[in-house]
Amino acid sequence: MSQEILKNLLEKNNRHDVEVISRGTYVLPHITVPSKIKDFLSKNNINFSGHTPTQYSKQDLSSSDLIFVMTQEQYDEITDRYAEFSDKIYLLGEFISNKTRDIDDPISLVGKAFEKSADNLKNLIYSLYEKI
Repeated sequence: MSQEILKNLLEKNNRHDVEVISRGTYVLPHITVPSKIKDFLSKNNINFSGHTPTQYSKQDLSSSDLIFVMTQEQYDEITDRYAEFSDKIYLLGEFISNKTRDIDDPISLVGKAFEKSADNLKNLIYSLYEKI
């Protein structure tokens, strides 16, 4: 969802200087993008071009300038494994607001909790766009 929101902002503003990729820390091969995510994107006039959940790799970390994670657990897992890239890995909430905080992943939520979390994530991505 974050990837599609940021790509949409970049495209709408004719920005071609940023490449956005999304990777996961624990990806299961049978997982697909849930319809509630697609519906949320559609409701926000964001075209969903399709996405295959992909596990992050050392090559992804090496070739990226900035890496954003949603939780301290994700940050710790990646930096414990690949300490050499810790200078470009950030908690998204901390990068935006200078406060260490985890961001709920909307994918595991339903109903109003999903909507609130998805809107929060969208707002954070808009703030990220302003900073980059």
